[in-house]
Amino acid sequence: MRNPARTPALATLAFSTLLAGGCDLGLPAGRTPHREGNRLDMNDQLKLKPQRKDIFGSRPTGLMEPQPGTVAVGEEPYPYAQNEADKAGAELKNPLQPTPEVLAHGKFVYENVCITCHGPRGAGDGIVTALFPKPPSLMTQRVRDWPDGQLFHRPMRGQNSMPSHSRQVDQKDAWSVVLWIREMQKTEPVAPPPAAPAATTAQAAAPPAPAPPAAPAKTGGKS
Repeated sequence: MRNPARTPALATLAFSTLLAGGCDLGLPAGRTPHREGNRLDMNDQLKLKPQRKDIFGSRPTGLMEPQPGTVAVGEEPYPYAQNEADKAGAELKNPLQPTPEVLAHGKFVYENVCITCHGPRGAGDGIVTALFPKPPSLMTQRVRDWPDGQLFHRPMRGQNSMPSHSRQVDQKDAWSVVLWIREMQKTEPVAPPPAAPAATTAQAAAPPAPAPPAAPAKTGGKS
């Protein structure tokens, strides 16, 4: 015999099952085009998201840059301008010692950041040189004669096609890389200096400019 009291309960259970299925399919919610699983605005709150327009300044993203002059905890802003390599070389001293631990860390940073351009032994033959200009070798006598501060200055401010790495590489990491480069210079042969840039094909094929015509000679005597 059927129990009449169970009929509403079964109907409620069936309705809840259908509703749950609808939630799994996802129903439109909020102002965004994606589906929120019928969770209304729980995932569409008024807050900044990395891929959403900045609602405060109408900028294209919510990833906001730090305010000018702000310094992170433990950060020491690099004080030298890009054209002050000689000054940095004269004033900066490497705060690290070439202990096995520091050299191992410098090798690790070099092989994860620098190797793609400068190559495994600093010869400037990294894999990206197939597409981008080849950097000069770190084994030339000129680089060997640089003080540590000048070698440290290059990744901090960038040089030629190499951008600044000051926001990607901690200064302690950069100093350890300087020591690892010095360690490689002990075993690698001295590389020749970079060759002077050759004349372009168009310049080489262009004929010499014609000489200007000579001025007519003046004749003497009276008429």
